[in-house]
Amino acid sequence: MHISEKIKFIRTKILNVSAQKFADMCGVTARTVYAWESGYAWESGVSLPCLDNIVAIANTCHASLDYLLIDNHEFELCFPNLDDETFKCISHLTNKMKEENEANQISNTVE
Repeated sequence: MHISEKIKFIRTKILNVSAQKFADMCGVTARTVYAWESGYAWESGVSLPCLDNIVAIANTCHASLDYLLIDNHEFELCFPNLDDETFKCISHLTNKMKEENEANQISNTVE
């Protein structure tokens, strides 16, 4: 998955926010977000976020930089400075989601 697809995935599926809201969160315009998501800029032909914007996206969305920068890298959440209780809660939820995903994959292959 290319970074443009990852940005749109994060905005629409993880955060479930409009392009304007996402732009406000990252300190850019909605037009810039649309350009990133399409991989196309009206002026230059290609639009990718600069490194500062990639870091802002990662921080805003708690996504790892590896996920954003490396094609086909799995989505990873990044939460610095978590207390133990919060870490345990997130770990539990993540494990449940993985179990459900694996069960769905098995179910889909059986059908």
